[in-house]
Amino acid sequence: MKFSSVRIIFILVICTGLIGIENAACGHLPTSEAEKYRVTFGESYIDFLPGSLIRMEVIFKNNVSKNIQVSQELVVLDSTKNKVWKTIINLSLAPEDSSTIQFMVPVPKVPGCYTLTLGKTANQGFLSIPKRIFNAIQPTKSPRLEKILVHTPDSEAELNAFLKTWTIKAPAFSWAQVLLLGKTSWRLFTTGDQQITQLINRALRREMSVIFLDFGPADDKSVFVLPFDISVRFVPFSSPEKNFILKSGFHELNYGLTTGRIDKWNGFEGITVPAEEMKFEGKGVKIVALATTNGNTVRFPLVEINPQYGKGKLYLCQLITDGRLDQDIQPPRYKPGVPAYDPMSVQFLLNLISASVGDNLLK
Repeated sequence: MKFSSVRIIFILVICTGLIGIENAACGHLPTSEAEKYRVTFGESYIDFLPGSLIRMEVIFKNNVSKNIQVSQELVVLDSTKNKVWKTIINLSLAPEDSSTIQFMVPVPKVPGCYTLTLGKTANQGFLSIPKRIFNAIQPTKSPRLEKILVHTPDSEAELNAFLKTWTIKAPAFSWAQVLLLGKTSWRLFTTGDQQITQLINRALRREMSVIFLDFGPADDKSVFVLPFDISVRFVPFSSPEKNFILKSGFHELNYGLTTGRIDKWNGFEGITVPAEEMKFEGKGVKIVALATTNGNTVRFPLVEINPQYGKGKLYLCQLITDGRLDQDIQPPRYKPGVPAYDPMSVQFLLNLISASVGDNLLK
């Protein structure tokens, strides 16, 4: 079988999206004399900032034993299936030849839901049309979040940078309504570190909300004692999951999202929920599930814990945000297993911070 050298064509495509799902990426031709070539879309990230670049491949494969001339239209459709962009790819394919075309797609400034797929083409019929649905989202702060300040320990470098970028970092602990903690703080807490333990207790006494991000097992232990005299046990689950659904009816939690269903985030193979479930023991608290997973509606990767007699609120978030909040962490090419910036995860965290603050702390 012969393969030509890879042909690199840079095509600038204006297209945007907000919430997307990766669909079938391969077009199959019907069994007939008209079956001359196959089109396959390569993988790409799913979430993008407006004005950024999308890079992905389109592969053309000659299925016949003679030279053919390909003139294939590619189009971008909006959420109502209206064509908003089109281009024609013309190329020659030798017998059983394969050619890869590299796309560089600039995302415009206006958000929307768009699909890259095949348009009309002469003398060709596709049983399954390849398509790639992707998202462009510009994270925004809700009006409520504009009133909120957040504190995080100095050891949480990524979170401190995030708070500074979004101007929600409290100049001092006493100014904050939220204590935001990441993996570093959680590890310290599980080892009995007095400084972080006292910081959490102090925050709860002030009726602040305490948020644990990327919450999971640590130091080979599976059971941990939490504030409010409850314990959490991590139970291995059959597999991690890529999708989750935010609870409806919580405006701040769903702010800026057209749907509460989140389908994958960039990097880490798209996984958002690790392969552990949280099980709680204790009394005197109310536990509210703020998210479920798509594959298991009784699995809750995000919970709010309210004490019956104590103060403050505790939020435990298993969703993997680490490595997805820094805009500088973006590989130049699609690398599914490594961390990657994701604007959807940024919007989620902004929403979670806003939703965690009660009206009593905004007065």
